[in-house]
Amino acid sequence: MGWEYALWGLFGGFAVEGLEFSGAIRRTGTWPWRVPDEPGPLPLLVSVLIRLGVGSGLAAAAGIAGQVSGPFGALAIGVAAPLLVEQLTRALPAADASRPPQAPEGPQRRDIAWRDTDAERIRSVEQAPRPAPAVSPHSGGADE
Repeated sequence: MGWEYALWGLFGGFAVEGLEFSGAIRRTGTWPWRVPDEPGPLPLLVSVLIRLGVGSGLAAAAGIAGQVSGPFGALAIGVAAPLLVEQLTRALPAADASRPPQAPEGPQRRDIAWRDTDAERIRSVEQAPRPAPAVSPHSGGADE
């Protein structure tokens, strides 16, 4: 079932690349690689293949994970693949090349701040004095 999402993602990436290529032809008036300072045909082909592969892979992964519900969602992921990858890499912490990576010690304060509020609320309810059970005048004070 994932291959269908992959094909829609591939088409989305192909649509973007095709539009960019037609814009380059219009801008240069010829094949873009014939213009100085433009990439040659082989680098252009490799960049397009990478773009198509990333769009297809992301759409397949999202489809298999149930993150998209149909062809249009997979196509949109194929179109937006470079932006998605950029946003995902920004979300990762930057690595300092001068030091080896280290695991953080314990949970980060910002990650558990919302939990602290809930925990305080629970503790205050647990520690609050409870009223004595009411005694019914008909019961004689003993539990029935």
